[in-house]
Amino acid sequence: MSEGPRIFRGLTGPLIAAALIFVATLIISAPLSLVAAFIDFEKQDVAYSGVHGTIWGGGFSDLSVRGAPLGDVSFRLAPLSLLRASPSLSLTAKGGAINGEGRVAIGPGRKLTLENVAADIRLGAVAPRGVFGEPARGIARVDLERVVFSRAKGCQSAEGELWTDVLDAPAKRFNLPAMPMAGGVACEDGRLAVSLAGANAKADAEVVLRIDRTLAYEISARARPEEEGVASALRGFGFEEDNGALIYGSAGVFKGAGS
Repeated sequence: MSEGPRIFRGLTGPLIAAALIFVATLIISAPLSLVAAFIDFEKQDVAYSGVHGTIWGGGFSDLSVRGAPLGDVSFRLAPLSLLRASPSLSLTAKGGAINGEGRVAIGPGRKLTLENVAADIRLGAVAPRGVFGEPARGIARVDLERVVFSRAKGCQSAEGELWTDVLDAPAKRFNLPAMPMAGGVACEDGRLAVSLAGANAKADAEVVLRIDRTLAYEISARARPEEEGVASALRGFGFEEDNGALIYGSAGVFKGAGS
């Protein structure tokens, strides 16, 4: 064997390593705008006014998803999470419907993990249908320590607290005191349960949303108003009598954002 091929064979390993490093460097430094150019955001009903950074850390200006204005959203991808086949993103949103931060990870089996999520959500921007005939107003405050939910196993872990003043506007309509509601999240037989309860001098109410692994949901509500005018209005919205209280229930399937 001639000296040339022998030398080349000895360099094969270093050349491959150098090529891999070169490609990895290109990927790491690839601008986010380049990646965004290959994604049909319009088809997904996603819009933004600007983009900056790389695929490892960047953001979108004036981001909106299905008409919900999320404001300026930035992210940072944890490289080691890719080795676990569970990409993990640290997210921050401000100036739009959501102001807050948290970590989101997506894993095998369509598993979604939320950690250390602390955010205020402007209800008027994300709930255009309103509540009990009133435009949605106020905020929902979310403080989630950890939520793990998958399409394979359903709810696996859920810890966190919720607070909202969404019922204050309807209460004011009936000349009632404000009724802030507070609650939390939990797992119930594989279903994610989101519960809220509140009371004032004239009424009390509680609402529970349950979601199973197929994204089928059930909403149940119970109210105990003292004034007949309020009770009559609730009956008009579909509430029914039940042992001295008024109850309401509905069910459906989440098909995506905005469903």
